[in-house]
Amino acid sequence: MRAYHQSPQLLPISEAVSAYRVVHERIDAMVRGRGGIAELPVPACPGWTIRQVMAHLAGVAEDIAALNLEQKGTGPWADAQVARLGGRGIDDVLDLWRQWLDPVAENLALASDAGVCQLVFDTLTHEHDIRGALSEPGSRVGDLACKAALGFVTTMGDQFIRQAQLTPLRLSTPAIGSVELGDPRTSGGHVQLSLSDFEALRAFGGRRSIRQLLALPWQGDPTGLMPAFTEVLPAFTNDGLRPPRRRPY
Repeated sequence: MRAYHQSPQLLPISEAVSAYRVVHERIDAMVRGRGGIAELPVPACPGWTIRQVMAHLAGVAEDIAALNLEQKGTGPWADAQVARLGGRGIDDVLDLWRQWLDPVAENLALASDAGVCQLVFDTLTHEHDIRGALSEPGSRVGDLACKAALGFVTTMGDQFIRQAQLTPLRLSTPAIGSVELGDPRTSGGHVQLSLSDFEALRAFGGRRSIRQLLALPWQGDPTGLMPAFTEVLPAFTNDGLRPPRRRPY
C-alpha cells in the first residue's frame, strides 16, 4: 500500500516534453480535417470557440519558440495569440503548431520542471475542453500527460495550502498515487479525497464550480480548502473559467 505522506512530484523536463507532444498529437487527430466545428462554443472556456482555443494552443507554441514569454500565462498573452491566429483555419493552425514543436522542445530543455509541466497541464486541460465542446470524451485514463499535469497542480496547491495555512489534503489518484498537500502539522486535522485522474484534473484545473467541488467524495470537511481552488489554482486556468453546471465535462 502506498503511504499517504508523499510530497507532490514534478516530472523531469524530458518526460514532460514527451507528454506535450503526445497531447499535441491527440488534439491534431481529433480536429484536423473536420468541417463545421471551428465556431462551436467551448463551454469550459466561455467566449471562446474551438478555433480560438486552437489559436491559443498554437500561439503558446509560437511564443515559446520565439521566447516571447514576458507576459506568459496572463490574459493579455492569450488574447494576443487569439488575435494573431484566430482568423486562420484550424488545419492551418495545426500546421503552424506542428512546425513549432521542435523549436519549442529546444527551448523547453532550458526551462524549469514546473514551467514545462505547466505547459502540459494547460494543453491537456484544453484537450478536454475541446472534447467537451464536441461531446467526444476520451483519453481519461492516466498517462504521462496526466502525471505531468497533476504533478504541476498538486505542487502549486501544496505550496499555497502551506503558505495560507489551510487544512491539509491527502489526495489519491491512480496516476500520482497518494500525496499530502499542505503541512500535516496544521491544527484542525486533514481531509482526504480519492478521484480518477480525469476528475482530479478537472477539479484542480479550474473546471468545476464550487458546488461541484463540494459534492466530491470528501472524507472530512473541505470548506476550509476552497480558497485553494478559488484563489491560486485558477491563476493557471484562464482566470478559473468553469463550465455551466449542466455540462460538467
